[in-house]
Amino acid sequence: MHAFTHARTHAARTAELAAEAAAWHLAHETAPLTPALRDRLGEALVAAGIRLMQPAHVHARIQQRAA
Repeated sequence: MHAFTHARTHAARTAELAAEAAAWHLAHETAPLTPALRDRLGEALVAAGIRLMQPAHVHARIQQRAA
């Protein structure tokens, strides 16, 4: 059971990293962004960074409460 929980947590964190990388590439490779879009993108990157800095057990507990 622990291995499954760990694998699921790892998969979620990997997905967050992929989303953050995609957002970064989008921000740096597209035409100039409007200020509002740039702000929303920045907020999303900060939120993803904060989630990634949390220990895995805290992150898993937050997701369990949301489900």
